[in-house]
Amino acid sequence: MKRVRFVPFLALLCLWACGKKGAILPPLDRVPNPPQVLSLTQRGSQAVLEWVNPTATADGRPLAGLARVEVWAADSAAGAPGFERSATLRAAVRRSEFPRFRSDGGRPAGTMVLRLPLGDGPFEGRALSVGLRAVDLGQRESPFSEPIILRLRPLPRPPRGLKAEAGPESVLLGWEPSPENIDGTPAGSPAGFRVFRAEGEGPLLPLTPRPVAESSYEDRDFEFGRSYRYVVRTAVTAEEPFAESDDSPALEVVPLDVYPPAPPTGLETLPGEDFISLVWDPCPEKDLAGYRVWRREEGGGTFLLLVPELLSETAAIDRTVEKGKRYEYAISAEDKAGNRSRLSTGVTDFLRSARS
Repeated sequence: MKRVRFVPFLALLCLWACGKKGAILPPLDRVPNPPQVLSLTQRGSQAVLEWVNPTATADGRPLAGLARVEVWAADSAAGAPGFERSATLRAAVRRSEFPRFRSDGGRPAGTMVLRLPLGDGPFEGRALSVGLRAVDLGQRESPFSEPIILRLRPLPRPPRGLKAEAGPESVLLGWEPSPENIDGTPAGSPAGFRVFRAEGEGPLLPLTPRPVAESSYEDRDFEFGRSYRYVVRTAVTAEEPFAESDDSPALEVVPLDVYPPAPPTGLETLPGEDFISLVWDPCPEKDLAGYRVWRREEGGGTFLLLVPELLSETAAIDRTVEKGKRYEYAISAEDKAGNRSRLSTGVTDFLRSARS
């Protein structure tokens, strides 16, 4: 009897054991990925850091959002093993500040830019290691990005005496390199200069992707009447990432079109029974608005406007001629700013029926 009662008890025990849950597994790693550091360069007495914020977690899921990005730095060439022990927090860019730090100056989409002061020097022999860490809305911290190392150097002071001369085809810029570094030591020969331009209050964009050797630059891609802001930097490295000076004082330029087109050429006439036809070569100016036809009687006097309208075609017909009179014709060109060229070389003709 005792044996019969014990069997159901064992069966119940087995059933209970089979339904028991296993050990609790650790949760998937949902911390943010670290920011992607794009570059770390020296500009004068500042370090310029560029990075892109993460959009996914370590397990590949979309990131709900970031609370901030932390910038840590160590005043040494510390690699990954020693960086976390020696680095200190230098800046924290909060979520609400992200728009202010975004770069819209020709960099990859989503690029963030931060400047870190380097102090007054000395710079020779110093190094700076920088790593970034992202913190999500749940205050989960990413690992540090791989530290990037910047070896500092004394850089030149910004170029001096930036000036501009606007002409019909270009804005010619000129400047003088500074003979002195930011720490007061003599400046060496630069690798070149980089020229930047902004339209109105827009961002500064490079006009020279690589440094130019001359202390001048000709900007041919401009429009009359628009406001431009120019700055120049001295570069001591010829390859990216560039080590360069701070910006020169900005120079604002509003090129005005006060330059008339060249006079039209190739004017020819062809008389008919009661009219005289005129044709001429088109003018090459990009801002050409049209042409005006002028006439006077042969022998002198003032040229008078034959047609009041501005002509877009390079041909016209004079139907107001009189038999027995000889007429001298000339053409002028006019641009969109209202500048008028000199008159073309005159051509004289008369009605065919009056030639006998």
